[in-house]
Amino acid sequence: VMRVLLAAAFLLLLVGSSLALDWGRSCGSNEVYKRCVGSSCAEHKCHGRERLVCTNDCVNGCFCAPGFYRKRDGRCVRKSRC
Repeated sequence: VMRVLLAAAFLLLLVGSSLALDWGRSCGSNEVYKRCVGSSCAEHKCHGRERLVCTNDCVNGCFCAPGFYRKRDGRCVRKSRC
């Protein structure tokens, strides 16, 4: 019984800390926070070709908002500013 209670407490702590990390996220200008997106197609980039095939990985983080492109310096800008 004690092992089950300890396992349940650990699981609650783990889930709670994971949710707190997501809630505390703040992204930069022209960025949005996305959960579980393919890293190769999560945003457009100013440099390189557009991807025809997306990876099937699951990445959480800040990505350029729709209509914006990532520059090499890390900023998200309109296509005309690339």
